[in-house]
Amino acid sequence: MNERLAAELAALEVAWPPTPDIAGVVLARVDEPAPARPPRRVRRRRLAPVLAWTAAALVAALGITMAASPSARSAILEWLGLKSVKIERKAPTATPQPRRSQLGEELALGRAVSLAEARRLARFRIRPAGALPAPDAVWYDAPPPAGGRVSFVYRPQPGLTRSPQTGTGLLVSEWRATVTPVVEKAAGAAKLERFEIDGDHAFFISGKPHGVAWTDDNGDVSYENQRLAGNTLLVERGDGLLLRVEGDIGRADAVRIARSVR
Repeated sequence: MNERLAAELAALEVAWPPTPDIAGVVLARVDEPAPARPPRRVRRRRLAPVLAWTAAALVAALGITMAASPSARSAILEWLGLKSVKIERKAPTATPQPRRSQLGEELALGRAVSLAEARRLARFRIRPAGALPAPDAVWYDAPPPAGGRVSFVYRPQPGLTRSPQTGTGLLVSEWRATVTPVVEKAAGAAKLERFEIDGDHAFFISGKPHGVAWTDDNGDVSYENQRLAGNTLLVERGDGLLLRVEGDIGRADAVRIARSVR
């Protein structure tokens, strides 16, 4: 180490970490008789402590370099053979967070879209229920016939208890279909109530979990076999659309929500 570097380091008044006796350790290791093992493996075992201590000394020196004066930093880096290395202080970046699943992703509702995109894709006029806040997720599915199905998904919140069947607060869907020919078979052992909402046929299925089936414009029967549904209101609207309101709610609340979709 040259005199200029020694003088600058002394002026820093830094509490230096204890310097290991690297030379003594190396000489002691060299004098030991070599064990009867492959030379490559012996060399690795002998050098491991030396490399570890050397790395520790290097890290300590670099740490001091960060706080030293510009001339001292330059001298230390030159002594370590790192004159061309650029050292920068950077704030730690945030740990990447795992992607949370989209609300309603496990309900086979199609693909997640924006409300504007859903309005563009669907071949019927849609709007979220006026009795509810803005939906937390919008899904679009395009099963035959053309026109598709739009579903609005709401998170559990005050007034909307989490449904054990969907894991959501409420599911509201619209598509071109009817349920009159198949609603009884789909309901199974659940309670089925028939009535009218403003002249439209309505069915409220409650109690035990049940299936959901419908008949499309071509007369083909479709059903959701991925899961059983909870309390569900089905409304066959006069414009040919089927409205489904599903969640952990009673008949009165379901009817109020259905009326606000008009």
